[in-house]
Amino acid sequence: MEMSSHGKSASACSGGRRGSRAAASALLAAAVAAAPALVPATAVAAQPPSAEQQTVEQPGIEVFAADGTTPLGGTAVRSGDTIVVKGHGFDPRANTEGLPLPVLPGTPHGVFVAFGAFAPQWRPSQGAPSDARDGQNRSATAWVMTDEALGAVPDVPFDLRRTIRQQWAPMDDDGSFTARLTVAPPAAAPDGARYGVYSYAAAGAVNAEEELFVPVRFDPAPGPNTPVPPEPDLVWGFSPGFDGLVTDTLMGAADGDDGAAVRDDGRWTFRSAGADVDPATGFGTARYEGTVVLSTKFHLLEIAVSDPWIEFTPDGTWLSAETSTGAMVGTDSMSRVRLARLDLPADADRRSAEDVTGTFTVPTGQPDVLLPYSGQPIAPLDFTY
Repeated sequence: MEMSSHGKSASACSGGRRGSRAAASALLAAAVAAAPALVPATAVAAQPPSAEQQTVEQPGIEVFAADGTTPLGGTAVRSGDTIVVKGHGFDPRANTEGLPLPVLPGTPHGVFVAFGAFAPQWRPSQGAPSDARDGQNRSATAWVMTDEALGAVPDVPFDLRRTIRQQWAPMDDDGSFTARLTVAPPAAAPDGARYGVYSYAAAGAVNAEEELFVPVRFDPAPGPNTPVPPEPDLVWGFSPGFDGLVTDTLMGAADGDDGAAVRDDGRWTFRSAGADVDPATGFGTARYEGTVVLSTKFHLLEIAVSDPWIEFTPDGTWLSAETSTGAMVGTDSMSRVRLARLDLPADADRRSAEDVTGTFTVPTGQPDVLLPYSGQPIAPLDFTY
C-alpha cells in the first residue's frame, strides 16, 4: 500500500480521488441525461431540400498555403505552419443524427475539418472505428457549421455552445466555408497513417459524401513557426492518479500553452516568470507562467490552472494559481487562490527543490469537482528559480 509523506495510507488518498471522480462523473452524467429534454426547445428542424439545393455541386475541399490563395500542392508543411482549407458543396442541413452531445439530435451536427494522420481505412461510413481517426489534435481541427446551427446548440444549463465556438468555422448557406488550421502533428497515429486534410460529419454523424481526403506532405523537422518547448522550471502532477482520472476515467485531455506543457507522464510544466525573494529571510514569491486546460469528453468539464506562484511567507509556504471559477468556464473566468500548503520552509539560500510535498487547501468558490481534494496530499513538485 502506497504511503504519503504525511503517513496517510493509500485508502485515505484514494478517498479524495474517489470523491473527485464521483463529483466529476456526476456532472458528466447529468449533462448527458439532460440532453433529451432540451431537444424540443433547441433543435433546428431539418428541412427537405429545395429544388435548387437538390442540384448543388458535390462536396469538395481544397488546401492552400497561409495566404489562402496559393495552392499547397506538394509543398511540405511543418508544425506551427498555417494552412487554409476551402470547402464547397456541403449540405448545411445534413448530419442531424449522431452523438447526443454537444449538438442535440435534430440539429445539424456540422463537419470536422482536420489536419492529421488517419488510418488508410478511416471512413465512418465504411465502418472504420473512431481510433482510425485518432491521429489528429483538437488544435488542428475546425468544427464547421452554420451560424443558425451553432445558435441552436444549448448554452444552459450547460454551455455546450462554448465547446464548438472554440473550434468553429462558419459554413455559408450554400455549403461553402473557409477554415484556417494550425499544423500540429498528433502525439500518436494509427498504423500506416497518411498525413493530410480530412473532412467528415461531426459528432458521431455519418455522411459518406462529406468524407474527403487531400494528402499533405508533412516534414517533422522543426520549422520557423514550430513552437519552442518552454523551460520546465516548475513540474507538478497535481494529485496522485490525477492524469489517469482525466484522460482515462473521464475520457478527457490536458493541454498546455503560453509557457506550460503537459508531459507524456501527465505532469505539468511551467516556465519561470521571475522571483522576488528577500535574500535575508527567504520570504517572497517565485512566479511561473503558462496555462494548463483540463477537459473531459464533450468538454462538459473544462478547468484551467494558470501562472502558479510559490509564496514563501512567515505563515508557511503556499502554492497559488489562477484557477477557473466554475467547472465549465476554462480560462473565461479565473481567480487566484492558494491551492496547497507546501512542506517547505523559507530559505534564503534555496533556489531549487525536488519532490516537495504538501496538502491541498482548495477554498470554496472554486469548481466543486476540486473541493474533495482539500486536505489531501498533492503530487510532489519540483521547481527552480
